Amino acid sequence: MTIQDVARRAGVSTATVSRALALPDQVTDATRQSVMSAIRETGYTPNAAARSLRAKSTKMVLVLLPGIGNSFFTPVLNALEEVFSEGGYGVLIGYTRQNRSRETHYARVIRAGQVDGVLVVTGNVPRDEEFVAVPATVPMSLMFSELPGTAQFSVFDVANRTASATMVRYLIEQGHRRIACIPGAEGSLESDERLAGYQEALSAAGLPIDPDLIWRGASNFDFISGERAAARYFALAEKPTAVFAAADEIALGFMRALKNHGIRIPEDVSVVGFDDTEYAVHYDPALTTMRQPRTEMGRLAARDLLRRMEAKGEAVPTSHVRLPCELVIRESVRPLV
Repeated sequence: MTIQDVARRAGVSTATVSRALALPDQVTDATRQSVMSAIRETGYTPNAAARSLRAKSTKMVLVLLPGIGNSFFTPVLNALEEVFSEGGYGVLIGYTRQNRSRETHYARVIRAGQVDGVLVVTGNVPRDEEFVAVPATVPMSLMFSELPGTAQFSVFDVANRTASATMVRYLIEQGHRRIACIPGAEGSLESDERLAGYQEALSAAGLPIDPDLIWRGASNFDFISGERAAARYFALAEKPTAVFAAADEIALGFMRALKNHGIRIPEDVSVVGFDDTEYAVHYDPALTTMRQPRTEMGRLAARDLLRRMEAKGEAVPTSHVRLPCELVIRESVRPLV
């Protein structure tokens, strides 16, 4: 069935059918009811692709993630989907896997006009040259990381450095003086900021920064990074009394590896994380960590991108929203004072 069939059945023009569907407030109640009755009788379904072409809009948003396995992103995606759905947009999920060729692929999808907006939800912002031209094509915002040296993106993140320094100060207040750090892989702005916060807190307390206690990994915020860091722990003659992991998954991977070798937490070593994922509270012992406001950040970022998409090309000022984190004290730290 076509829109012409509906128009004939309702006794109106095809333009009136279109208005009744897209702008119902601009037709009378009687006309709208007549059109909807004709649609039910004919079984007509509007062609979304054709409407998108006419409106030069896809009503779709691309959300780019580094991967699917990390539970950190679950509440973020729930918040994004909720806000975009309320705004009449669907959500496409793309996984970059921090792979250059996949980043290039998604950059071309964006520039081809297949989505109305892009939200990059990752601490590793794609740096492919194709992404440089994206803001000229569609609105684009970043979550959890910014792109240094540019101002064309809105950014929504947390005070990583400040929060990390707060976490390490908490360990120092509990009497710990030899504190290790597992910051994740190099090249991630989040990792670098959390490492800087760790170093800042040690320096402020007059404690040395020991390179042997900074355990960088090949991967980033995942269980494997924690498991590999455990080998560095066992190799030390003088063990740290506490370990700051820059993500909960790193912390839990590290704790698991230590417990498999009979190391008790927090009796033998205290461990803290960052994020407050769902795993943190259910692990034994429950993990002391920094809570990121992931749901709130997702909603703020989605609403901002909605405003930019609905502006239809008009200039909308970018913003940098930095939210505070909250220290959540549980069972994985043993006081030494």
